[in-house]
Amino acid sequence: MPLTQPPVIADLGIGLHGVDSQVDDWCLPDLWSLHLYGYTGELEVCGTVIPIAPGRVSLVPPGVATRYRYRGESRHLFAHIRLPAQAGEDCPELPAMLDCGADLPRIRDRFQTALEARSLLPQLARAELWSLLSLLSARQSSRYDDASGLHPAVRAALSHIEAHLNEPMSVASLARGVGLSHNHLTRLFRAQLGTTVVAHIRNRRMHRAHHLLTRTALSVKSVAPMVGFTDLQTFNKAFRKVYGVAPRSIRDRVVNHPFEEDAAPAVALDLSYSQGR
Repeated sequence: MPLTQPPVIADLGIGLHGVDSQVDDWCLPDLWSLHLYGYTGELEVCGTVIPIAPGRVSLVPPGVATRYRYRGESRHLFAHIRLPAQAGEDCPELPAMLDCGADLPRIRDRFQTALEARSLLPQLARAELWSLLSLLSARQSSRYDDASGLHPAVRAALSHIEAHLNEPMSVASLARGVGLSHNHLTRLFRAQLGTTVVAHIRNRRMHRAHHLLTRTALSVKSVAPMVGFTDLQTFNKAFRKVYGVAPRSIRDRVVNHPFEEDAAPAVALDLSYSQGR
């Protein structure tokens, strides 16, 4: 999969299948097909039958015939995208089906953000899908698997933080969620990441805020709650402490050099991740 450039989105939305027919045949001549499933079924690719289950992602290259078998009403998030035609030697190789595992919240968050942003913020939608594909690639590399040496609870905590940057978060609640005590999780973060849990959360929020301010047309007032700040003054102070400038300075630079992207129709989001939906 060539990932040297952000994908061009041809279609993005929620697929509803298994209502009129329990079998569908597909082949997209020039588009990659990315699906995040919320149901149980089967995907047949080149004669090989692959089980579909909630929390799995499939990725099918252009020109490959596929057959889907459903078990009742079935929904999934989908993206039909164009990627660079030439794949270099260092391009990642991904299987047709991946289990998102503990990264499901992060992957689903990227997909849903892209879906919600496509109409008014198409550049954000492309960036989120690019980030999602890069995350899937990283999951297949030695940099992200168990050989990384990270404690499973630390990996789970990092995944939760990424998926909930817009929500209130405490070390105590995070520790309970990964099955550790407050002190144990704190010690693991210091030993394995060289930082505290609080500092990591703050840095990730500021990084996401900087991304939104430089890659979208969102106002400072809109970005603050998206990274967990209900008070604008507190957000301004935290951002300045990390980047040395006020968030409005970053925002004004982007306003003076806006992105030029084609708008696309809005898509309503309504997806239930339960078996058979």
